[in-house]
Amino acid sequence: MMQTIRLRGVDPLLFRDGRPFAAELGAQRADSLPVPYPGVIAGAVRTAVGPAAGWKWETDGPTKALALDVHGPVVCIGDGKPVVAAPADAVIYKKDNEKKNPLQCMCLRPREVPTDSGCNMPDGLRPVEVTNEEKPERGYSMWLWCDLEKWLAEPTGAGFDPLPEDFCNIGLPAVEERTHVQIGPNGISEDGMLFTTASVVPLERRRDKDGKKIERDWSYVVRVASDTDIRGPLFLGGERRVAIAETGTPTDWPACPDDLNQKLASARRIRMILVTPAIFSGGWRPGWAGGAPPGVSGLKLTLVSACVPRREAVSGWDYAKREPKAVRWLVPAGSVFFFEAEGDTSALASSAWLAPVSDNDQDRRDGYGLAVWGMW
Repeated sequence: MMQTIRLRGVDPLLFRDGRPFAAELGAQRADSLPVPYPGVIAGAVRTAVGPAAGWKWETDGPTKALALDVHGPVVCIGDGKPVVAAPADAVIYKKDNEKKNPLQCMCLRPREVPTDSGCNMPDGLRPVEVTNEEKPERGYSMWLWCDLEKWLAEPTGAGFDPLPEDFCNIGLPAVEERTHVQIGPNGISEDGMLFTTASVVPLERRRDKDGKKIERDWSYVVRVASDTDIRGPLFLGGERRVAIAETGTPTDWPACPDDLNQKLASARRIRMILVTPAIFSGGWRPGWAGGAPPGVSGLKLTLVSACVPRREAVSGWDYAKREPKAVRWLVPAGSVFFFEAEGDTSALASSAWLAPVSDNDQDRRDGYGLAVWGMW
């Protein structure tokens, strides 16, 4: 049974970005990622489930924790509206000569390579076609989920060029900087030992460029394969910052829209967009490409092309071995993969919708590689 919970920050939350943080020149600042990696969410939730479920951390508790499926996060703003990393196959730009609708959206799609031409794409993959050379507009790092659903359902990006007037520029969460002092063994501050943390603000209050007051809160929706009640405070991220776990509802977890469900059932050209970063055995490329996604049968997806931003890194501390974990490379959220399908594609709108597609079983249990599906 999958339980839906919502995590809300009480303190500013610190999701370390992996850069050095130590009492050394140039390393006395801890910066935060805008969105926590799935492993951070999984660790916080499992740590809360353990005591409530009666696990013994000295014996088999760690094994039980690793076996618990934790899928997320789906980021939400305001009254629970889900948002997602901008899809990499959409490039928003401004046309200077278009006064009425200055913002445009270029739809990147695989290009047919002429028989007398070639390219340096690996394994015969096709490049995506860039139809406009305007400079991409800053911002637009995150989209409302409802806009992503429309984008998934439109193979050619119809309705996005020009960009709709009600399209929201979500932006990233605000960051709060705090300067701290190191406390020595005698309980007083140490001279000159200052350090800084830059943390994500869970409740954001600011004014836009027109002076209008903006107030919005950020939360994280998670699905957990446990019915254990973990409502209440827990630690989330670094520096033992506090968050609150609340009971969610099944509707908090976005389902595939009915119209997209019907289109996917007969689609032969499939698009996969990552909602959370993924870890693949082939680096940027899914190890299962040429077969079926994890948990799906009767389907073959042949990789045609991809839009993948710069890789990200994840590490951490291994409590069992008492040493740093090896750095692992992530395929970022918002990455887009183009496939040609053979077989039954109906499962993509049901069991494979917002399900993890990473190659390794443990990575999938940790929530890496949650994906949604559309057409191209």
